[in-house]
Amino acid sequence: MNQFSADTAVTSARAALWTWSASEGAIAIRAEPGGPLTALDGRWTLEALLGQLDGLARGMIASRLREGRPGDPIDVRLTLIDGRPAHFIGAFHDLGVARGLIVSAEAGARLVYGETNVEPVFQPIRRLDDLSVAGFEALARFRAPDGQLVGPDTLVGQGGSTDWTSIAPVMLAKSAGVLASLRAQGRPESKDLFMQVNLSAAEIARPLLVEEIAAIIRDAGLPHGVLRIELTEQAALRDFDGALGALAAFRAAGAGIVLDDFGAGHSSFAWLAELPADGVKLDPKLSRMIRHPRACRIVTALTTLIRSLGMTVTAEGIEDADVAGELHAIGCDYVQGFAYDLPLRTPDVAVAFDTLRDHN
Repeated sequence: MNQFSADTAVTSARAALWTWSASEGAIAIRAEPGGPLTALDGRWTLEALLGQLDGLARGMIASRLREGRPGDPIDVRLTLIDGRPAHFIGAFHDLGVARGLIVSAEAGARLVYGETNVEPVFQPIRRLDDLSVAGFEALARFRAPDGQLVGPDTLVGQGGSTDWTSIAPVMLAKSAGVLASLRAQGRPESKDLFMQVNLSAAEIARPLLVEEIAAIIRDAGLPHGVLRIELTEQAALRDFDGALGALAAFRAAGAGIVLDDFGAGHSSFAWLAELPADGVKLDPKLSRMIRHPRACRIVTALTTLIRSLGMTVTAEGIEDADVAGELHAIGCDYVQGFAYDLPLRTPDVAVAFDTLRDHN
């Protein structure tokens, strides 16, 4: 069995990854030694796995795995035969293929946020059709020792520190609050508004994050898929199978998924085929090469392929409005960059939204 990356939180052994293949009638479970889910490690027939469970959950899991269709979530609270409670959560990615996590209830209750100086700022994402604001990306900023609001690299360079373990849930909770406030205004243009939050590989791998995401979305009263997690290929490749299971679980918990910096890595097509996503962000270098004929043909083909799979395409890092127009012409849905907007602090977002939505 391949070992998880040493720096991922899944090594706490409080979660197991699972993959279901309907054609094989089997479910593969990957659990690290020494934890409450170790006994589930291995490859099981569905009937054999159900024998490891207790109560009504057995029938619920069986029916969802046997009858699931692409996009269907699976979210079942269960009890193992040794009496331990757990959470079986994931989603179907393709016909007869589902992935997710089994999270032990011993992973703990919802995280009590520690002290952190993270303050999200929000950069608008605009529709290329009319340049109205479709959503925002939440970017992590921190208070440096001199009081300035800076990015994480600058903070570390200045000798600052923060509680990195609490960044993800705080970013998600604060971003969800801003999104809920904007959507509550009730204007027609706010009903489809979304918020995207970039998470690291270690944050994606932390089992409890699934429970936190579900609670944050529920507490904010957000519909499914409008609070979205961005994942870069670099982060996914550190534990590709782990990322697949975690993202399927996040989808079942109510989050949307966006693949960030697409086209920057060496295995982007495998990544596109395997990860369950709602949208793709093109790598900025690729987007800015649109004026080169060969690159334009590549980006056009990529955009057509991505949209044919039911995903949206965002060009980010755009500093030239003329480039955005050319990207729109080949089928890109959204644009993000300094050509239109700088990131906004939380107090400024609601005030600026009226102006942003009408900008062109």
